[in-house]
Amino acid sequence: MDTVVEASKVARMRDHAFFTATSVAASLVILLGFGRTYPPKLASPEPGFPAIVHLHAAVFTAWLLFFIGQVVLAMRGRIALHRKLGNFGVIAAFLMLFLGCAAAVAVTRRGDAGIPGAMFESPSEFLLISLTAIVVFFILTLAGYVWRKDGETHKRLMLMATIGGLMPPGIARLPLANGHMPAVSAITILFLVAGPIYDKLIHRRIHRAYFVGIAVSLFASPPLVHAMTGTSLWRSVASSILR
Repeated sequence: MDTVVEASKVARMRDHAFFTATSVAASLVILLGFGRTYPPKLASPEPGFPAIVHLHAAVFTAWLLFFIGQVVLAMRGRIALHRKLGNFGVIAAFLMLFLGCAAAVAVTRRGDAGIPGAMFESPSEFLLISLTAIVVFFILTLAGYVWRKDGETHKRLMLMATIGGLMPPGIARLPLANGHMPAVSAITILFLVAGPIYDKLIHRRIHRAYFVGIAVSLFASPPLVHAMTGTSLWRSVASSILR
């Protein structure tokens, strides 16, 4: 009996180590990417630069720090506090959805079609990939909240929300990946499949939450977004938004 209990404890510690390391790594990649391009905008403000972008940046940074804090609380077994703070987290996710969409519309209305080194064919394509990214994040975060009482599902959905929704824009701003969309895709895929690979190796099966996370994340993939921007539906929607 003691052997079974000890084995279960070791397995939990191993899982905590994996999810903590992966979550922190994903968050640091995002922070490093945006930390490379955003501070110059503060140091040398552009005339007419949308103020909502600054609010968007502040809230998204706070979210990432909150996310890391939640992961650490779970690792330390502070589940009651983790769940209590999670109620504020879902409110923040709704705020991020609004700010992310508003900021995307604001910058594309100026005619922006991307960032230096990661330009899209048109502002409408940049708008769509920005909107799909934040919607992917929101859907998976909301799903994680709905399944918050199922710890195994919850933590996987929250990890996938960060990777699938927030990582690609951050990766695209990193020095080695900037201007190389295949590299951005490769790094994102590496993070997306890290969890399923870990599950298969350690638990001998892939948790269903990963299939959901990857399927939803595909909606923000550049090839699919590029295909959607060519549809008459999106052209009509984009025209209404950007006029």
